[in-house]
Amino acid sequence: MSRGVGNGWGPLGLLPRVASGAMAVPVVAGFVVLGAVVIVVRSAREIARETWSHLPPWRVARGNEAHSETHAA
Repeated sequence: MSRGVGNGWGPLGLLPRVASGAMAVPVVAGFVVLGAVVIVVRSAREIARETWSHLPPWRVARGNEAHSETHAA
């Protein structure tokens, strides 16, 4: 009882499917890793920006202590 449906999953027909699947896995994994890195970097940058905005400045000019009174060259 033979049906005329072609060669099926022979060794030569299976090889391109396995090769394309093997190439697709690292590509998809690379995009997932890239997306995760972008999210982590953006979060870290936002946390750093928020932290620095809450810190007081190192030098605070009081009253008449301006640059005109310094003795710098």
